[in-house]
Amino acid sequence: MLSKLNAAPSASRLTIRAFSRKCLNASLASALTLCMTPAWASDPSPELFSPAAAGEQLTTPIGAAPKDGSKVPYVFDGSASITDPSNPFDVPRFVLKKTSAYSAYQRGFYLTAFALATKLAGMDDMHAQTLLGELYLKGTGVEQDLKEAANWFELAADRGDREAQFNIGLLYAQGQGVEKNLDKALTYFRKAAEQNQKNAQFNLGLLYLRGQLVERDITKAMDLLTKAAQQGVAAAQYTLANLYQSDFFPAPNLDQAAYWMQRAAQGGFLDAQLEFGLMLFQGKGVRQDFSAARAWLKQAADAGSILAQNRLARILARGYGQPADPIDAAKYYLLSKRAGKSDDWLEKFFQELPDKEKQLAINALKTHTLW
Repeated sequence: MLSKLNAAPSASRLTIRAFSRKCLNASLASALTLCMTPAWASDPSPELFSPAAAGEQLTTPIGAAPKDGSKVPYVFDGSASITDPSNPFDVPRFVLKKTSAYSAYQRGFYLTAFALATKLAGMDDMHAQTLLGELYLKGTGVEQDLKEAANWFELAADRGDREAQFNIGLLYAQGQGVEKNLDKALTYFRKAAEQNQKNAQFNLGLLYLRGQLVERDITKAMDLLTKAAQQGVAAAQYTLANLYQSDFFPAPNLDQAAYWMQRAAQGGFLDAQLEFGLMLFQGKGVRQDFSAARAWLKQAADAGSILAQNRLARILARGYGQPADPIDAAKYYLLSKRAGKSDDWLEKFFQELPDKEKQLAINALKTHTLW
């Protein structure tokens, strides 16, 4: 799996959805891009490795004005009362809380978030400074400006905000908004990792694993990757799973490999869903279960994994765990073939099907969509 970690770095730019075992051979900038995540206020800490930022899950268009015009959220501080002579009509008083800007950001009120974060940043609030960096980085509520984003991230990072430390580390690693400086990138990653920032732990773990920027140290790499995996970073879980079944150790630990592969699969990591399905099919590190294997392979196949489509087609054609389903088998074979995966055995299987079943598979393929 991961036995050849010293291969020449690839020039391809990997993304979180395309992460695979090749990540360990990717260039530094490519590997680090995997963890380019929102830098929201770290209290409460958001899920930074989710496929979409919180703002993208909301109906308010990016950069749109709040639905309430330009009003900012009001918070009743509980101090007003009918007996207060300075407030005889019990009018709620606006209180600018530290969470106000982040709250507006979460609801998609980016202009309001920017206004509130600017006020709070001027009051030396490091979380608001981090949020301003995020807004400038993504161009939400304000015109995108990577240099300005870097300025805010570095200001907050030097004051101790772990999310800002991670993000400015990425910008230094990639040379975005700042002059590329890998030493500074490494310094900020270490600071963030020491504060338990999970994506910094993952990236730093990869660097120790590959011996890039630092001396290779498998013990440190495993420690950092495990910490990130325990915090739910699916890419770290997948990496650990492959390490445990590789020749890094005197003997593979298939139990640990299966455990972390399942965790990554449950976290929605596509390659892990494919590989965990195959582990279940083979009984590798886990009890053999054809039905469960089919379920995981189908999930990966329907999400677009070409290899999962191919393997599922073979299982459906031969009837492992359940009765054979030649029409569905043909459909998944045609899906993988359409994506460029050739398979002589499945091609022969398809050609030998009765014309009626062939047509049913073709019709099913026409209605099958990944979106």
